[in-house]
Amino acid sequence: MQKKISLQICSYNRKDLLRKTLVSLTDQTFPFDQYEVIVVDDGSTDGTAEMVENFKAPFDLIFIRQEKAGLASGRNKGVSKARGEIILFIDDDVLADPNLIQEHVFFHEKRPNSIVRGWVNHVEKAERPAKPKWTWKDFSTSSFWTSNVSVKRSDLLKAGLFDEDFKEYGWEDLELGLRLKKLGLSTYCHSRAIGYHVKKKLKASDIPALLKQAEAKGRTAVLFVEKQPVWRAKLSTGVYPARLALDAVLSNSIFLKIYQKGIPTNGNELNFWSNFCAQSLVSAHYFKTIRKILNQR
Repeated sequence: MQKKISLQICSYNRKDLLRKTLVSLTDQTFPFDQYEVIVVDDGSTDGTAEMVENFKAPFDLIFIRQEKAGLASGRNKGVSKARGEIILFIDDDVLADPNLIQEHVFFHEKRPNSIVRGWVNHVEKAERPAKPKWTWKDFSTSSFWTSNVSVKRSDLLKAGLFDEDFKEYGWEDLELGLRLKKLGLSTYCHSRAIGYHVKKKLKASDIPALLKQAEAKGRTAVLFVEKQPVWRAKLSTGVYPARLALDAVLSNSIFLKIYQKGIPTNGNELNFWSNFCAQSLVSAHYFKTIRKILNQR
């Protein structure tokens, strides 16, 4: 049966958060028979498959499993199974506002040739707030951010879907966004289509995983710029001479020692200063990876 919209979520080892995301989709104001939810599991080992398969949903829930093939591959598999005219992407740590689906569909009917970016409202608790409050983390210049974005399925197919050369974390959505823009689509920000992005306060114990993620993002940043050697890609990634030179200064041994000393060794939440040091250290690892790759080339 054809659907008006397919909502797609890729997930890896976030069973509890994913379940809350699915629950948030059970009280949508849009008719249940006109949308479906597609969950792509990228090789989770935490019981994600069992949770999804046993989830009682009022809408059609489709489950796809793949073995660690990455986001680009997972999203393409989801699109291939989708029956919706519109594809809405959200992440497995995004809780849907009750009007999320309705607002995306409404905007596409109003402006057919569109990429619709909903409001990604960052929250610290895994629950929908009574009223959303804008934070500086909500700001983004991305034209295609898969935490809350929708586009016609036909336009995705014309653009060639996600590039599966992106095996690791980062930039595959922006790269597709540039190709969609080349088709003549316009990007609109729709503040009434709200997704609540759960971002808990950082702890010192989170740093190793963030550093590993930053290195992966650095590798995919170089790949992104190689595939799309335009200024928008370079500015987004920081892969241009002036930004790399600035980071070379900020990432020398003296600054790295300051960053490292500013991060507590216990498991407590980071305060303003230690959070700044942690984010600076993550940035240093990101740009170090980029410079290493460029120097090898």
